[in-house]
Amino acid sequence: MSHASRIARYYAFLDRLTQLNVMRSESGSQAQPIHRALRDPEGGPPSPAVIHRLILDSVALPEAPRVLDAGCGYGASAFDLQPRTGGTWLGITLSPIQVQRATTEAERRGMANHLRFAVQSYDAPLPGPFDLVIAIESLIHSTNPAASIANLAAHLAPGGHLVVVDDMPEPGLSAEDTADLELFKRMWRCPVAPPAPDWRAAITGAGLTLTGEQDLTPLILLGNPEDLRAIRARQQRRAFWLGLIGQGLREQAEVGGRTLELLHLGGAVRYRLMAARKEAVLF
Repeated sequence: MSHASRIARYYAFLDRLTQLNVMRSESGSQAQPIHRALRDPEGGPPSPAVIHRLILDSVALPEAPRVLDAGCGYGASAFDLQPRTGGTWLGITLSPIQVQRATTEAERRGMANHLRFAVQSYDAPLPGPFDLVIAIESLIHSTNPAASIANLAAHLAPGGHLVVVDDMPEPGLSAEDTADLELFKRMWRCPVAPPAPDWRAAITGAGLTLTGEQDLTPLILLGNPEDLRAIRARQQRRAFWLGLIGQGLREQAEVGGRTLELLHLGGAVRYRLMAARKEAVLF
C-alpha cells in the first residue's frame, strides 16, 4: 500500500470519529476543523479559527484572491476565510470522504460558486496560479516535504504567498525525545517531520522569500504530563492488542496525539507558522 493510500485510509477512519462529534454537536455542521484550537492572543476564547486570523495577518492579498488550501480536510478554513478574503478557493485532500462532505457543506451554505474541493495530492500538478497557498498541519504527512514545497511554490502567482503551519522538531533531541518523535511519526503517518531549519531551506530553495515566522507553541492547549503519560500507556496497550486483529487506528491516533503533547511540553517540538512570498515580476 502506498503512503498516499495509507493516509487516505487513515483519514477515512478519522472521518468516522469526526462524524460522531458532529452528531453530538448542536450545529450538525459537516465542516468540522481538524486542526487544533489555539489560545487567542487577543483575549478571545480558544478556537481553531485563531490560526486563520494569524494567517491573514501574515500576508497581503489582492482583491478577489485565488487561494489553495493544500490539505483542506472538511474545508473549515475555506468556509471561515473566504467570506473575509473574497475570491475563489480550492481545497485539496487525499480523502474522497472529506471532499464529499466539504462539497455538500459548500452547497448547503450557498458558497459552491466560490469554493471547490478535489481529491488530489499537493505533489501533483495544480490548476494555479494562486495568490495564496495555505498548508495547515498537512505537509508533515509528505514523504518529501522539500519537493512538496517546490510544487506548491511553482503554482504561486508572482507576488503570491505561501503559509505553512506545522509541528517542527527542534534539532539535537535527546534519546528519549527522539524515541517519542519516532513514535509520534509512526502513529500519525508522518514519514519525515523536518525540523524548522529544513523547512526554511525548502522554502528558500523553492525560490521564495521568507517574510515571517511565528512560534505558536505558547498558544497550544496542553495537558498535565503525568496524566498524558498514563493515558498514553493505556492507549498503547489497547493499540497493540487491537493491532493483532487489524484494528486500533483510533488508539494509534490518540497515542500520537498524546505523544505530540508531551513533545510540546518538553520543548522538543515547536508549532510554527512560516510565511513566504514569490517575488513579483517587474517590467
